[in-house]
Amino acid sequence: MLIFGSGMSVESSAEGAAREAATEARAPFGDTKPKLAIVFGSVSYPDIASAPRAVREIVGDVPIVGGSAGACVLGPRGIASRGVSVVLLGGDDIEVATREVELGGPELVEVVPAAQQIARGADEAAARGLEHCVCLVFAPGIHVDGEALVAAIRKGAGPRAQLAGALTGDDMTMDRPGVFAADELRADRVLLAGLYTRKQVGISARHGWRVVGPLRTVTRAEGDVLYELDGRPAAEVWVEDARRAGGTPPKAREELTPYLANRYELGLADSGTHDRAGGELVARALCDIGADGSVRLSASIGEGRRVQLMHAGRKDLLRASTNAAAEAVLRAGGHVAGALVLSCTGRLAALGEEFSEEAALIRDRVAAPIGGACVFGEVAKSARDVDAFFNTTAAIVAFGA
Repeated sequence: MLIFGSGMSVESSAEGAAREAATEARAPFGDTKPKLAIVFGSVSYPDIASAPRAVREIVGDVPIVGGSAGACVLGPRGIASRGVSVVLLGGDDIEVATREVELGGPELVEVVPAAQQIARGADEAAARGLEHCVCLVFAPGIHVDGEALVAAIRKGAGPRAQLAGALTGDDMTMDRPGVFAADELRADRVLLAGLYTRKQVGISARHGWRVVGPLRTVTRAEGDVLYELDGRPAAEVWVEDARRAGGTPPKAREELTPYLANRYELGLADSGTHDRAGGELVARALCDIGADGSVRLSASIGEGRRVQLMHAGRKDLLRASTNAAAEAVLRAGGHVAGALVLSCTGRLAALGEEFSEEAALIRDRVAAPIGGACVFGEVAKSARDVDAFFNTTAAIVAFGA
């Protein structure tokens, strides 16, 4: 049996919140020791770095992954703009192997050997009847190119492994995301956790954004910086297409960045993206606008790619997250012990107070405890998916009961 536990606390200190959340998550385990803790906390806590040690006091010496949340944590009964969320995994139907990698160059080639070790562990676990493998990955948002990250993991882990995880957030300050490594909050580490299970883990990610702009071509880009669309400054074209779609972008750059990031995303209209569930394009979020009209994205984008502006309404967003939850449960066999929810901070910004409704709908559709956080980029690849890194999505990782 796989045991899933989830807890959330809004205590005044990160240490107190972590203890309380861990105690709640520990309850379903009884005398059984958990095998992995997934912890998210708000960086607005001055003592956020103490959260892993506080969790360890409650659950024992188990591996801890996760990191800073993007303005919201999720728990079994709701959400909180400031708090700590803890998800625990354990039981006879799961084994765990973790790896910690120090960040090097932008291509993240140093992640490949660690992912290869996860893959070798999967082969050994399969011989013991644990035939399914998920590679969980957590890296600090802003500091890491999401496309480079998943490319490195896929190269190392191979086609057999499903992928899930996130680029961590920082309560929208855009300067201090981190992961929990060696019981510290670090901005220079990538965390991998191989989950080897007897039952299938269901993974699904959807966003609900629909195309509202014309086809454009990336004519100049370098890494995660998009300089030109159709030979013109990228921000200029982005604003033009938003206006044509009925938007009212502000003129001030400091106001324009969050406006576009939360209302008008860029969709990748080529490379098989139409194969995704519901015909959704893979979305790329805007992180910053340069004085030269360039746009920094959450992940690299190649020259020659075709893109289109996208927009979503409240019903679109809620329908997508509910469908993602239903699909994840189906892929996990129809009955789950619980689900890890990794939802883009952009969805929180777009839905506002109604984001709590999204979390409630996901919990109802999963029909089991949930836990997780808002993040700055979502990693989700089931056995049948082509794409792996997303923005603006609700990513659901459902663990079969």
